[in-house]
Amino acid sequence: MAIFHFTVKIVGRSKGKSVISASAYLNGDVMKNEETGRISYYTSKKEVVYTSLMMCENAPPEWLHVPEENIKRFQQSIRYKRADDKDAALEKFKITFQKQRLWNEVLKIEKNADAQLGRSFEFSLPKEWSRQEQIDYTTEYIQKTFVDKGMCVDWSIHDKGDGNPHVHLLVTMRPFNLDHSWGSKEVKDWDFVRDTDGNIVVDESHPDWWQDKKNPDRHGIRIPVLDENGVQKVGARNRKQWKRVLTDATGWNNPKNCELWRSEWAGMCNRHLSIDNQIDHRSYERQGKLKIPTIHEGADARKIEEKYLTGQIWNGSWKVEENQMIKKQNALLQKVITTFGKVSGALSIWKEWLNDIRRKQRSNSHDGSNDYTDRGTAEYHGRDASGNTGKGREADVLSGEGRTIAAIRERIIRRRIETICKT
Repeated sequence: MAIFHFTVKIVGRSKGKSVISASAYLNGDVMKNEETGRISYYTSKKEVVYTSLMMCENAPPEWLHVPEENIKRFQQSIRYKRADDKDAALEKFKITFQKQRLWNEVLKIEKNADAQLGRSFEFSLPKEWSRQEQIDYTTEYIQKTFVDKGMCVDWSIHDKGDGNPHVHLLVTMRPFNLDHSWGSKEVKDWDFVRDTDGNIVVDESHPDWWQDKKNPDRHGIRIPVLDENGVQKVGARNRKQWKRVLTDATGWNNPKNCELWRSEWAGMCNRHLSIDNQIDHRSYERQGKLKIPTIHEGADARKIEEKYLTGQIWNGSWKVEENQMIKKQNALLQKVITTFGKVSGALSIWKEWLNDIRRKQRSNSHDGSNDYTDRGTAEYHGRDASGNTGKGREADVLSGEGRTIAAIRERIIRRRIETICKT
């Protein structure tokens, strides 16, 4: 059965992360950080079954060029000579070289100590798909979601054969200009008055209302810069000063994007999965399910658990242990829900049975108050022993059905009265 797992993280300088090392891990290869001279080795990772680099339209085309001297040097290496498929090894080398060029160019432009270098994604692939389907559908999703919007994407598929195929992505965070140069992540704009939901207040009658003549969609009520006396400050050229803020130039950092990316991937999966294997990107709580979510274990936790099970270490992974406990609790919770469902069904049947008994009791009261005034001694269809109808009554061929309909009508009226009383 397909499962949903989708995480998004930021690779930044402030946390000491290396985007070159992250890319080398993603590709299971060797990469050099030209800024520090450090080389990251991940050639022992054998689970990388596919790797690709997708460049946006405005990215510099020369970054995809691999010098001939680098190709000749690789062909003389032991890795190339030992490779079973030399053409595939050479192709992977070219892709890795292009990725190394991309992320070293990112390091050249992102110099600040708190600079964000790239956005990292990890999401699971349905086991129901073939390898080619995994590649095709992931490529389609990446092209539509990221590349068409101006981002470059470094991605790979990892699969150890343990039933957990997944995708790793590294996405650029700075846009490109039309001339293939780096653009700006943030731009200065007026600080407009906003409502409690964060939306710009629209009031053209306000004295501080402003609208861009070239771009009418850029408008709002500007906020003045005040001095200590509460008077608006004036600049050197006798111009009024207004508050300005840095805004996201691309909209890629909008917190709502994460939900959008998750839902689009879930939609891609569901379009190519059977009805029985549909997935949902929402949490159990949002789905209305009484179920405890498990935590993400990761490769390291599974390695620790494997060593623990084989007796190499004394303690296992706390994440694996936590998930085992959660699964037991969910199984118990499901039993409780099933039991309550059965009890609720039994109570409904019992209630209907009691209502039927009460209706029968009311139709034949002990004091005759609910009896017909001239009911006679009828047996079948209201007829007496002689075959004649009771006094004052006409024979009803459908009297049995009539009584059933009357009972149903009475039941409906009673339920309506009970509903009105409750409300």
